[in-house]
Amino acid sequence: MHRRRFLGLAGAALTAGAQGRGDIEGAARDFLNQALEQLWEHSTPEQVSSALRYIRFALDESPQFGDAHYYRALCLQRSLPTAGAPRKSPRPTNNPVAAALDSAAMYHSEALAAKRDPFKLAAPQIIDDYLQEVGEKWALVVGISKFLNREVPKLNYGAADAAAMRDLLVDPKAGRFKPERVTALIDGQAVTSAVKENLDRIATKAKPQDVVLVYFATHGSSRDADHRQVSYLYTHDTDVRRPEKVFGTALALVEVSGIVSTRCRALRTILIFDTCHSGAALAAQTLSEEDRSRLEAGAGRYILSSCGIDQVSYEGEGHGLFTQSLIEAITAKGGCLRMQELFSNVQADVSRKTQGKQEPVMTKSDNAADVVIGAQTGSSRGTCGA
Repeated sequence: MHRRRFLGLAGAALTAGAQGRGDIEGAARDFLNQALEQLWEHSTPEQVSSALRYIRFALDESPQFGDAHYYRALCLQRSLPTAGAPRKSPRPTNNPVAAALDSAAMYHSEALAAKRDPFKLAAPQIIDDYLQEVGEKWALVVGISKFLNREVPKLNYGAADAAAMRDLLVDPKAGRFKPERVTALIDGQAVTSAVKENLDRIATKAKPQDVVLVYFATHGSSRDADHRQVSYLYTHDTDVRRPEKVFGTALALVEVSGIVSTRCRALRTILIFDTCHSGAALAAQTLSEEDRSRLEAGAGRYILSSCGIDQVSYEGEGHGLFTQSLIEAITAKGGCLRMQELFSNVQADVSRKTQGKQEPVMTKSDNAADVVIGAQTGSSRGTCGA
């Protein structure tokens, strides 16, 4: 049994003269991620002001950073309601929201194109009418063993875990997901842009009555290892040569939580993290208390992590213990078990096999509906089987 290795963010602080363009953009991206941690449905004026300060830092680093201009416009609109009021043509030149939006468009903001808004939850509450039947079932499965950057240690079973999870989901006797609704990104396919694109695609296509499952098996950085206190998931093309490289190439967990909370309307949504520091992944839904409150204020969210914050995920023969236990528990019941039963079985199994050194963690929305992973599309709520 081998421990999955902790992956710290490498490198000493950079001098300004040593920074390349990629480093500057990475630093700007990290400042924006810190801003996004402050933004959610119930952000206070102080939090919005703090976010604007981080956005200013991001724009100081990279003035042509379109997303920073876009989120600056949203923050200004939130803090200065009159600045975002409907305008008469011609557009006033002194409107800071309009100016920021113009800059966002000019610099091709991805967030503007996707119409992301951290102040609006996609699923603010359970609507029982949508839970009478199980709609379509969507899944994004990401697993990485081999990384493009040689300084990132290989994972023995990240890719194998993801492949096994994909096979489980499309198994007609277990997961009962339609194969065309399951997207698997394994090793070289799992670059940051592809993960974000597919997560956003599934989140926006899913309807309230649907089921969405997102699974990650990769390295994760803990908050303590990141001197700017933002946790990241390592993708195939993550560059760890310097902290700024990580910030610019890895997948920030606040981006994952942002897409899920503000874009995904599915009232049955499951996020599973099998990472070295999956407890930090749980904190990614709670990178700050504000971010945790944002996720828990949404409806129908379950977050499963392979271990606690101060623990590591162990590996057995052929798979990580957490993923192996998940697959065995779901298979044993033909997919017909509710999330609480599934988690209880997995937690007990993993804890027993590691003598308590690894204990999976689950958190959920206060108003989370029951989810049966193996429920057939079109079946009545609470039922299972083919």
